[in-house]
Amino acid sequence: MTQALQRSRGKTARQTKQTEQSTSEAAIAQRVPRTLVSLEQPTDTLEASEAEATVDETENFAEPEVSAELVPKKSARKRAARSQPKDTPATEQGMQVICSQSQFHDALAIASCAAPAKPNHPVLENVLVVADANAQQVHLTVTDLAMTIQASFEAQVLLGSEITAPVEMLSGMVKQFPAGNITLNSQMQVTKPASEEEQPTKTCSITLSDADGKYEIRGIPAEEFPPIVTLKAAPVFLPTNVLREGLKGVLYAISTDETKRILTGVYIQIGQNTLKFIATDGHRVAITEVSTEGISRKRRRRSGTDELTQFPISGKALKELIRNLADSVDSIQLLYDAEATRASFAWQDIILSCQCIEGQYPDCEQLLARYSFDQEVVLEKSGLLKALERLSVLTDKKERGIQFRFDGTTQQIHLSIEREFGKGDETINAHVPTDMTLDIQFNLKYLGEAVKAIPSSGIKMHLKQPDYPVMLVPAGDFSNPELEMEMRHFLFLLYKQSE
Repeated sequence: MTQALQRSRGKTARQTKQTEQSTSEAAIAQRVPRTLVSLEQPTDTLEASEAEATVDETENFAEPEVSAELVPKKSARKRAARSQPKDTPATEQGMQVICSQSQFHDALAIASCAAPAKPNHPVLENVLVVADANAQQVHLTVTDLAMTIQASFEAQVLLGSEITAPVEMLSGMVKQFPAGNITLNSQMQVTKPASEEEQPTKTCSITLSDADGKYEIRGIPAEEFPPIVTLKAAPVFLPTNVLREGLKGVLYAISTDETKRILTGVYIQIGQNTLKFIATDGHRVAITEVSTEGISRKRRRRSGTDELTQFPISGKALKELIRNLADSVDSIQLLYDAEATRASFAWQDIILSCQCIEGQYPDCEQLLARYSFDQEVVLEKSGLLKALERLSVLTDKKERGIQFRFDGTTQQIHLSIEREFGKGDETINAHVPTDMTLDIQFNLKYLGEAVKAIPSSGIKMHLKQPDYPVMLVPAGDFSNPELEMEMRHFLFLLYKQSE
């Protein structure tokens, strides 16, 4: 009896196993594509299998449950896709450059002058680094939108590309590298988003290395940097000393009050044979006119009326221009694009471009034409400047007035200042009209800045009466005698108490 029971159990187990095997094979056959099955089985076998599958579907009600477990629902597939990690970032190789540490540092020092003090966008804190494989140069560009400076230098560019990096951090890092060569490499990682509606994520960096160290700085893709405007204008070539002396003579008179935006710049007029600079802050006017005879590459055609190219340029940009113009630079190119209302100065491997100031500049020439003078005093610049510097110690923010007495009998000028905490007197020799006796009060700060801007050994003071403007012009020997230059400085408010 025991043996019969064991044979019965063995037979039942074999039947159960065969049933499970047939069920599993039928389920797999349903997930295999029809084309794949037709390649693996003969036609007769395929028809038999389809017939068996039809019978099984009719009789076996457990079969759909097996298929549901093996083929997930659509919502389950979406949840699984979201739970899976994003694709591995794709790395794109950027620039490969070998350059000189000193040239890199010098170019960064010049370009960084355009960096804004308070940038309103993160990319404005960065310098655009462009490796040009064709020209074998590296171009560095920094902008505050109103002013842009680009400085270039030669390098061994193995692979060209572009990237932006924090200019302050990059400058500090390059400065600390020892003299020699620096290797620049950049790369960008692009991460595809999980959803097609999202944009790819881009992460870029620039690496600086030499024989002893390697440093990496995170950057911003170059396409986020503001576009660089190319001016469409014929250049006017100017000797550096002409431009430098002309600007130095007027930059002191620009306004620092941002509410008077138009007065914070210098008004430039390019005529047939002259270059004129005008600046005013409302209290004083400075005008410098230099000859450009034979300077420009192409002479302008004369017309019935002399047409002027005139535009106001930011005083900040012009100060940076003067500060970065090396003595070794012989000439500079001036370009003005009236359509873009933008001007640029180019020399060597540097381009300084700036947006012209909007607004109507005051007609200073017409204003000054109303004044005439009948007294003239000639004196040495150095003696007057030293006396003003000594007396300035007794001035303060509230009181900056200084008293002048012109004495024709003694041929002297007496300068005096008196405050609650002290007083001072100075006497300097001068050529004064013999019948002249005049007391007049100046703003010491305004007078001192005008005297410093005059590039000659002597000064002529044109006067009339105490409540009348004063005009200062150069006299004696000039620091650059080869220049044909006229200069006028007007002080309208002889004394003004600060508010």
